[in-house]
Amino acid sequence: MEMIWGQLAYFGASFLWGIVLMLIYDFVEVFRHKVRHGKVARLIEDWLFWLIAAILVFQMIFALNNGIIRNFFIASFLGGMILYRKIVKDRVVRFLLFILHTVCRPYVWISKKICKKQKEKAKSP
Repeated sequence: MEMIWGQLAYFGASFLWGIVLMLIYDFVEVFRHKVRHGKVARLIEDWLFWLIAAILVFQMIFALNNGIIRNFFIASFLGGMILYRKIVKDRVVRFLLFILHTVCRPYVWISKKICKKQKEKAKSP
C-alpha cells in the first residue's frame, strides 16, 4: 500500500511540476514582451530556461522515484503543462502585464517629467 501512495505522490508532483514550469515560462514571455531583443537572446533564454527546468525535474524524479521515469510521469507532466496552457495561461499573462504596468507607471511618469525638465534647462541660456 505504501508503494501505491508513493507512486500517487509521484504522479501528483509531476502534474504540479508541469504547471509550475509553464507558470515560470510565462514570466519569461512577459519579460520578452516588455524588453524586446533578438533571436540569439531568445535562443539563449530558452536554452537556459529548459536547462534549469531539466535539472529541477530530474531532482524531483530522483527524490520521489529513485530516478526511474515512468510512462504515467510523462503523461501527468504533459497533462499539467497542457491544462495550464489551455485554461489558465491567458489570465496569468494578462495579470502579470497588468501588475507590471501598474508598478512601472509611476516610474515612467516621473522619468518623463525629469527628462522634460532637463530639456527645458538645456534650451534656456
